[in-house]
Amino acid sequence: MKPPLVLSLLTCALLPLIAACANPSHASEADSLRERLAELPGVASADLDYTEPITLDSGKLALTVALEPEAEASAVVEVVATTYAAFAGTHHAEEGDLDITWRDDVVHLRSFEPEADLDDVRAAAQRAVPVLERESARVDLETQDVDAAPHVRTLMTVTTAPGVDALLAALPGLEKRYGDLPQTDWTVQADPEGSWTLHSSGGLPGADQLTLFHRLRAGLPQGASIWLGDDDWASVALPAGTSPDATAAVAERHLGILGGPGTASYDVQVGDELALSIIDGECSFGTGPIGARLDGVYADGCRTVAPSS
Repeated sequence: MKPPLVLSLLTCALLPLIAACANPSHASEADSLRERLAELPGVASADLDYTEPITLDSGKLALTVALEPEAEASAVVEVVATTYAAFAGTHHAEEGDLDITWRDDVVHLRSFEPEADLDDVRAAAQRAVPVLERESARVDLETQDVDAAPHVRTLMTVTTAPGVDALLAALPGLEKRYGDLPQTDWTVQADPEGSWTLHSSGGLPGADQLTLFHRLRAGLPQGASIWLGDDDWASVALPAGTSPDATAAVAERHLGILGGPGTASYDVQVGDELALSIIDGECSFGTGPIGARLDGVYADGCRTVAPSS
């Protein structure tokens, strides 16, 4: 009698070449993890959504943990560490997502075939604690496809009071308190989400990025806002009702600053309409009157133009 492993391998070999055997289910282990999380100090609830692995697709577990409002910040660290130990062990070949809610803050841990040591993930969570305690924040801990040691990357998203002035006023204090955090990217945004935003990799926004930000926001109509990355990727959101001519004037000034449609990465949104999207000189235009106006002005300067959908 052949051992079970040999039989399973023979079974896989007999499947069509386009298929493969599914990985084993870890549903019971995922539920045990949920139970362990529910018993940790400060945890109010722990929920699990587990998707069984199928042929050519891994299993997936999504955990949602709510902490008591009066929970200590150390509870965040223990939930992250307990979950990551399981993600890196039993669930290493499965997609893992953990969302922790604590007061008004959120911590998200993402994992798939991670390489980070548990101590490094714990340390990243611990470094996030002062931000969570003091700011309105979301923390994303990424352990999937992080090639550089220690194989965990943190994105801090801090939301300030509404308006560009509040965002800019918050930056010096953020730099003073957290400017030396390693392996940390930052998004600093004014309330509400989707308005004035600065995104920066490897530290808080620097002088060059702020200089460009000021140039782009100069002369914008009331109700407009800018999203700007430290790679000079920019997006402008204009209020609904902005005319095609006014939109074209904003785009002309911005593209003059960013190097023109042949090289820029730049978006223009008017109300709910994405009127223009450029990614490294590859352009696509909206189908409405504003998109048509921008198409007529900028299509010839683009490296390529995607057909309108």
